[in-house]
Amino acid sequence: MSDILASLPFMDADFKSRSIDAVSQLAAARGPLLKFALPFGGEAWLVTDHALSSSFLADRRLSKASPLQDQSAPGTHRLYRHLLVTDPPEHTRLRRQLRHALAYWTSARIEALARDIIARRLAILDRDETHFDLVAHVAMPAALEIACTIVGIPLDDMAKIHAWNDRLTRSDLDGTDQAAEIADEIEAYLTGLAGKKADHAGDGAWAALRRAASRGDLDRREAMALAYLLLSAGYETTGHLLSSAVWLLAGDRETWRTVAADDDAAVRAIEECLRFNPSLELSTPRYVREDFEMAGMTLRKGDMVFIALGAANRDPSIFRAGSLFECPRAGLAQHLSFGRGPHICPGAGIARVASRTIVQDLARRFPDLSVSADHRLEWIPGLVMRGLRSLPVRTDSE
Repeated sequence: MSDILASLPFMDADFKSRSIDAVSQLAAARGPLLKFALPFGGEAWLVTDHALSSSFLADRRLSKASPLQDQSAPGTHRLYRHLLVTDPPEHTRLRRQLRHALAYWTSARIEALARDIIARRLAILDRDETHFDLVAHVAMPAALEIACTIVGIPLDDMAKIHAWNDRLTRSDLDGTDQAAEIADEIEAYLTGLAGKKADHAGDGAWAALRRAASRGDLDRREAMALAYLLLSAGYETTGHLLSSAVWLLAGDRETWRTVAADDDAAVRAIEECLRFNPSLELSTPRYVREDFEMAGMTLRKGDMVFIALGAANRDPSIFRAGSLFECPRAGLAQHLSFGRGPHICPGAGIARVASRTIVQDLARRFPDLSVSADHRLEWIPGLVMRGLRSLPVRTDSE
């Protein structure tokens, strides 16, 4: 590539607070397909409007693995070789086994699980405690417990999962490479956990994936990688959605109380939160299989491509006044927060039900909940993920 744009500093906290609008403004000036410098070196394409993003998410000319790299050569740790880095037909096979592993977790079971978890999280808070950080005390712990329960991780080990995830996040932020070391530790842990239940019994996805491996539908490496994917991706994205939804919905008292009283309104509200502030601001990367032309640009074999999900979700040609949060809003089925095509998020249904249940229960428990007036929102720096660092709330009326 040539003529690289000035870097979009996603690793800068100040830029991250306005990054979705900044990308949208850049797209309006330069077009829907841009080049930008990556935070730690290299360059990539950024797709910004809704039409092109929707098309690229399902475009078979793009691969989840670089065609310039020998995929059989040592490189990425085996724990990270899961759905996010594979293409059909391998991706289709893995996805089918993951769907089977999650079959126990119906919407009704997810709702019951989320309701139990939020009740226990709130019970931990002091009855007289009217001020707390929703991210630290509710959103992230609840999301972690949901992910651990679904996978089949003992709740006593939640702190280990959180610590590994935190180390990976910090590694991304400071540019160090601890991914392989952390993967070895997680792999050893999951192996040990499997040894405690050699018969693969249980409702958790890890047990179901091991049963698939024992039948020959997966190999052991694939089963472990899928279990890790559920733990990592499901935890962070749901936690960020929860805190973002409370920030957006509690800002309007009438909306907050409507969410508490009306199940359908709560469902629609979560969809608008997903549209306006997706937990994945950019998609995970794709790579160009062979040279092709698009939007007046030439994409070369091996070029990296990101989809700007946040900017696409605010495209005014699809969403009227898309840069504004509006609840209720029409046309929400068109948002791209869970992707499109073969790589659409397999946990979308879980995230939707769990988030709606927890936010609705919070609204019922705390009808006067509000974000502390003097708090300045701070977003965690990062290229792909988008989440609040903290969200101090108060539950009494000011």
